[in-house]
Amino acid sequence: MKENVMSSFVMPILVLTVICLVVSSALAFMNNATKPVIAEAAASRTEVAMISKIPEATGFELIDTKSYDGLPATIRAVYRTTNDVGYVIIAAANGFSGDITIMCAFEPGGDIISVSTLSHTETKGIGTIIEQPSFLDTFKGKDSGLEGVDTVTGATISTRAFIRAINDMLAAFEIIGR
Repeated sequence: MKENVMSSFVMPILVLTVICLVVSSALAFMNNATKPVIAEAAASRTEVAMISKIPEATGFELIDTKSYDGLPATIRAVYRTTNDVGYVIIAAANGFSGDITIMCAFEPGGDIISVSTLSHTETKGIGTIIEQPSFLDTFKGKDSGLEGVDTVTGATISTRAFIRAINDMLAAFEIIGR
């Protein structure tokens, strides 16, 4: 009787352990198999977004930012066009509900060509002002002064974080692009 109790207790544990190991192995395999495909798709989306910001660019090269001192921590990537018509900088700032990832295109002289929000988790309706053309267009043609750009009432935290990220990208451009 003791054996039946022991086997009825141990057997399900062994079966569940084997099932967990098989499922974990399958998930690890699928993760390794899809990781390059996902990375390639993300790189392709980034390339398309950069070309939409600087259509006259013939290509983009990623700049190794490790060799530059003083870059703001918000900077995620810096790209230079292969035909010297501009730069694209990607940064992430902490907004109201999480990270806001922003892409900013610069002319060779440092003026902003355009800005776009790549991703965010801000509150729908209020914080989503950061993806509206009425807000994004205020950055076009601006230089490091950002004259005329201000936070939006009701979305102060989101827009303040966005503006801080733009200032960080302007600072990064001063270090790398000059």
